[in-house]
Amino acid sequence: MLPAHVGTLLPQGSATLTALHDIGKITLGFQAKCPVWLAAQTFDERTRRQVAISVSDHAYVSQYFLQELLRPIKSHGWAVAVGAHHGKPKGRLIRAPEVEAQAEWAQMHRQSVTQRLVSIFGALPSSPPNGSADLWLLAGLITVADWIGSNEALFSPLHGEPPDATRRLASLALEQIGFPGGRLRTTPFSETFGFPPNAVQQALLSVADLPGLIIVEAPMGCGKTEAALAIGQQLIASGHHHGIYFALPTQVTSNRIHQRVARFLENCLEDVARLRLAHGNSWLETDCDLQLRPSFSGRDDESEAPRATAEDARSWFASSKQALLAPYGVGTIDQALQGMVAVKHFFVRRFALAGKVVILDEIHSYDVYTGTLVTALVRELLQLGCTVIILSATLTGDRRRELLTAAQSHEEGNPTAYPLISVARQDVPAIQLAPPPTAAKSIALRTEPFIKDAIIAELIARAESGQHVLWIRNTVVEAQTAFRLIRGDAPVGDTPADQIKIGLLHSRFPLHRRQELEAFWLNHLGKNRPTTGPGSILVATQVVEQSVDIDLDFIVSDLAPTDMLLQRLGRLWRHPRNGRAAAHPEFWIRLPEIPASPNTTTSTLKKSLGRSAHVYAPWVLLRAAAVFTGRNTLSLPGDIRPLLEATYAPPSETEPTAWHDLHKELEADKQKLTDNANAAMLVLGRPSLSVDADSDQALTRRKGPPTADVVLLASAETLPNHCAHLTALDGTEITISEYDWEINSARFLHRWIVRLPKWTVPASAPCPRWLSLHVKSSASLAIIGEHGCLLWDSEPSTTTYHPDFGVFAEKITSARPALQPTYDDDEFDS
Repeated sequence: MLPAHVGTLLPQGSATLTALHDIGKITLGFQAKCPVWLAAQTFDERTRRQVAISVSDHAYVSQYFLQELLRPIKSHGWAVAVGAHHGKPKGRLIRAPEVEAQAEWAQMHRQSVTQRLVSIFGALPSSPPNGSADLWLLAGLITVADWIGSNEALFSPLHGEPPDATRRLASLALEQIGFPGGRLRTTPFSETFGFPPNAVQQALLSVADLPGLIIVEAPMGCGKTEAALAIGQQLIASGHHHGIYFALPTQVTSNRIHQRVARFLENCLEDVARLRLAHGNSWLETDCDLQLRPSFSGRDDESEAPRATAEDARSWFASSKQALLAPYGVGTIDQALQGMVAVKHFFVRRFALAGKVVILDEIHSYDVYTGTLVTALVRELLQLGCTVIILSATLTGDRRRELLTAAQSHEEGNPTAYPLISVARQDVPAIQLAPPPTAAKSIALRTEPFIKDAIIAELIARAESGQHVLWIRNTVVEAQTAFRLIRGDAPVGDTPADQIKIGLLHSRFPLHRRQELEAFWLNHLGKNRPTTGPGSILVATQVVEQSVDIDLDFIVSDLAPTDMLLQRLGRLWRHPRNGRAAAHPEFWIRLPEIPASPNTTTSTLKKSLGRSAHVYAPWVLLRAAAVFTGRNTLSLPGDIRPLLEATYAPPSETEPTAWHDLHKELEADKQKLTDNANAAMLVLGRPSLSVDADSDQALTRRKGPPTADVVLLASAETLPNHCAHLTALDGTEITISEYDWEINSARFLHRWIVRLPKWTVPASAPCPRWLSLHVKSSASLAIIGEHGCLLWDSEPSTTTYHPDFGVFAEKITSARPALQPTYDDDEFDS
């Protein structure tokens, strides 16, 4: 199951420790759970009282027994892995359990069972763990083996089997589950992907022949995804690794890449393999769990469809805790990061990733909190025998050096080339290649404090001429306001075919509606977008900023950090095409009115930056404005590195005092986030660990403004048989039970969930029994009433919903000052 070099991280006797994980069940209290055994005993009154108060945590007893057994040879640290097999570490060195657990008869039986298992599986470890990677790898192995062995569909509970027969059963069980599997064959790049490799892809394939850290800094749209997959194919085919996990910033981008990875696997698989989509809402997707077959197979099953969808996600990998165990996976980076933070079964995620190729895309998009976790994850994955491939178009030199240090490597000199490929292995300088850049693209640039009316007039005029244009706003409310103004001013065509298409994308649509809008616009503005007819206007937030293949002729953007602005620029003229309505790509940055006086205060500067100052660090915004102002053109990719380094260089003496003060605030905030991230990773410092990773971003993202999940419906009628009849906003209907959980009912409700600012949801918002059963107890129900008003148990609110606008939250009135947030803003929209 694991590559040979990963297996060496497991201690001698790991099989014996795994077999002993339930040795703590030899207590009176646990044995008394069997009525037949209890009836056969003749206990005195004192013993019966012991049974009544017996130890309930058998994992604790297991750890203590092995801790004391291994203490004389100083290898008792391995007992921690045994005690954690139900998801919660008990601590590094635990105290003796209740007296009953140490009863003479129990100790005698435990010793006897231990001797028997040692004779079958081998001696126990004689040396301590060599770091956390080894310890938690073993903990993951024990837990996964326990889950498989406890499956009565695979192993009969009625009678035991001799060791040889059990081994055969175990092999069959692993094969049935999908372990091992997914061997890849070596195929030419052009055969795998349908086009020849470019210079960046060729350079990567020439150096990525051994495990290690690979950092790819290259322009947007240059094929970094295909390059990373080709490296994975090369390393897996040569036997270094046994699977791939592709991690992205958001669920939307994960869904898109999942489809591309499925096509890649079909082209180069040697045998059947599972591909799992892993994020909080993946179970809503009908193809989240695929069984893929080689497209070249000449076997009898060739006539079957190339992918067999696991109906209702019934695969063994369907559980969120087991999703990463599938040989191939695509999902959010949060699923991998939950292997680093103090959530239940964090070590299962580490075990699941061990020995795989792990691809981390859009690595620049994370703040200091998540970035700190990412650095720790890279360090841990390399110790677990992984190859880690990091992809970014806008990585700073400082961040690259941080990641190289995590790989226990370094770079010689200070390379400024772009594109740049860095290949790092422990204790040697990084190999760095500078493949020739892609053909330069010249972009016309204007950076001014444009008024809204001028922007709207420009967008409409360009769309009328046939251009496809985009305005990126930094917050949801600003995007909704801009959309409303544009739609009010846009001319109405004589026929639908003559009308300009105008759309809005942000995070405050119910999931089903958001998916509809994203599917339409990603297709309409994609590689095969319309070549004739009127143009279109899309207003969006950061949801279109990266990992989205849309092709625009003209973009207007609110001021944002330089790396984000460059990502937005990457949506311009993304594909070669004939007959564009625009003569050249053009990008406008809408600047706020930034005071130039040297006596300006920090509060005045923040106020001048508007809502954007609540989304991005004010000092970074000011720096971005400074590096772009005065430029008339940009040359990509040549200007990417200089713009990034100029933005994040230390403050200069010529900058105003208030700028220096904002930089100090930023550094203090960064230190606080780093400390919080490090605290979240203290897994052994939290023996009472209880956080379950049922949230896609549990402990992996910094806390923002409080939000609440709300299910929006057209109607909900209570029925007399403990059921409710629901009508969705698109007219679909369902009858749902208050007591019986059904996956179709859960999917129905989840498709109409929207996440809103907490202050918009009243404390008395209803949560019917059927809702808490199928979603979660903290979710609320709102019915859409007249004029789109959200009704909370018949009580109207100022919050409204429209299928084209999403949920719009009006400003809070002074009549409810207690609910006023610290700032009237929307959560960062990613």
